[in-house]
Amino acid sequence: MEFGPATAPAERRRPSWRAMSTDSRLTTGLVVLGGAAAIASLVGEWQIIDTTRSGDEYFASIPQVTSSVWTTTGGTPYLSGLMLLGAATAVALLGPVAARAVARMAALGTAAVLVVVLAATASVLSSTDELPRVFGGFMNSELLARFSSSPGRGMWAALVAVTLLGLAMLSAHRGEPEPSAGRHAAVEEPDDYESEDIELTVTTAAPFLRQY
Repeated sequence: MEFGPATAPAERRRPSWRAMSTDSRLTTGLVVLGGAAAIASLVGEWQIIDTTRSGDEYFASIPQVTSSVWTTTGGTPYLSGLMLLGAATAVALLGPVAARAVARMAALGTAAVLVVVLAATASVLSSTDELPRVFGGFMNSELLARFSSSPGRGMWAALVAVTLLGLAMLSAHRGEPEPSAGRHAAVEEPDDYESEDIELTVTTAAPFLRQY
């Protein structure tokens, strides 16, 4: 008995770029790195004020004055957006299937807004316009003009964290299968097999001929 032609051996193909970009392991790795960068943004300095060229005796032993995310400009919007981004990411990865698509879109929108906010914050922290507010207005403008300000590692870590979490949600969105197409294919699969013709060849075996 012979059931149709022999099937050709399956060829092993290298994973394509799309398959690698939608792999669940890539999404998990991006989320872990983004979470680590977010923690670094909370403990790192956001603004570094250089006072070495001030010429003031008070700042002779204080070459730098730093500010954290809790006191600097842009810290409050970032913290609020980070909480929303973290909650949306958790629902998108571990929540109910029906809510994952909405959570991913919310996370992507929040990440895009935070990138714009952090870019504007970096521009503000690079100037000396906010120095009177930092020092409480107790210093004259001539002394403050000798200071220089720049964003710190915490602010750059925040930008990296938001970018990585946004890429993780984009990777998870591209890797999600279409439920409607898969459901129809699963229902119609038995009908396809019933309608197909099976090639069957029946011949007489040699021992049967010898017996008669």
